[in-house]
Amino acid sequence: MKITYLKYTVFALFTTLTAISCSDVVNMDEGWDPDMGANGAPVVRKITASSDTTTAISVASLNQSIAIFGDNLARVTEVRINDISLDLSQVYAKRHRLELVVPRVLPGTVTNTLTIKTSLGEITTPLTVTLPELKIKGFSNDFAADGDTVQVLGSDFDLYKIDSISATVKFNNQDIRIFNCSQNGFSIEVPEGTSTEETSYLSISTPELDSPAKIPFREKGIPILTNDSRTWINGWWATGIVEVKEDSDPAAPLFKWYVMLKKSYSGAWQYDNIMITHFWLDDTAADLLANPEDYYVKMEILNPTEVPLARYIKIGNSDLEGDGLIYDWDPASTNNGVSLNTMGKWQTVALEVTDVFRGKDGNKTSLKIAKQPYVNQDEFNNLKMAMNRELAGDMEFYFWNLRFVKKITVE
Repeated sequence: MKITYLKYTVFALFTTLTAISCSDVVNMDEGWDPDMGANGAPVVRKITASSDTTTAISVASLNQSIAIFGDNLARVTEVRINDISLDLSQVYAKRHRLELVVPRVLPGTVTNTLTIKTSLGEITTPLTVTLPELKIKGFSNDFAADGDTVQVLGSDFDLYKIDSISATVKFNNQDIRIFNCSQNGFSIEVPEGTSTEETSYLSISTPELDSPAKIPFREKGIPILTNDSRTWINGWWATGIVEVKEDSDPAAPLFKWYVMLKKSYSGAWQYDNIMITHFWLDDTAADLLANPEDYYVKMEILNPTEVPLARYIKIGNSDLEGDGLIYDWDPASTNNGVSLNTMGKWQTVALEVTDVFRGKDGNKTSLKIAKQPYVNQDEFNNLKMAMNRELAGDMEFYFWNLRFVKKITVE
């Protein structure tokens, strides 16, 4: 057990805490004294973040450094948050102050308490630790070809034991190997013979999940601009539409067509129409209109390695552009703040429906359902894409298969 006894070790403690914590750098000298004595059971007077010892907290997050102030805190025999006992080699204690890092582990039972035991007694005090929910965004390419390696992306996979050891993963009810596991995803190889007509499902079971998570693959969703030519009737193609053939470059094995833009812009803020398309929605889109926040607009996009996607790409309902309600998409904003570069490979991009098809006059969305879908052109929805590049430079990208897809929920 590693417990601090001498004030001369403070610098070493500071170095260790900085290494193991994601919190801000803290001055470990502040508030510490060399006293290791005790005359009774531990007492807790205040809990704070280590980076701000003046403000009391009652809620902490995983991997956060916290400080506990009180009395008789030195001779620790156990520290427990919820039902998780901490590694005492990482707990630093003196009589009036104790430092620890909330472990990045999901508890078996949530008690919302901190328990400190010493050789002279114990105390339990309220402390709520926020536990992140597992988020699964989907595949890096929903329409990857058979045999391709594709990633499943999300966050906090490690917390929920989604790894090659603890997780049971099946593709269409057949066991499949996962690899390159990390906090934010893992990889699989698309099995040969996977249907191009029906949706396939990847299921994930772990000890931390109440029920298996199901991730759709090649889900057609509700079409906006797809292989169904009815989704681009009377479309205006300022940059043209490419028919996919065996020698098409780039290749697109599961598409019949795609849209391309390849231009150089000599100045900033040059406006260039890419395309407009029209599509109908029928009664199957009732939930989409009622709950647009539960849906993505997805598409597959590709850009050459040397030409990352630059901002801004305008996308949305052309009827509302004059109202300033068309979406100025910065590709980096949907790529963790990093310039989006698919490196010459098709990649699925997910945009919020409430961004792309914004509502007007308090409505959630501008989308509408047709009484006569695929017949009455007065009832279709419009989608426009235009380039409004912030800076001069080259643009080259290809896209296709725009659709509405419901977000993945994990129980």
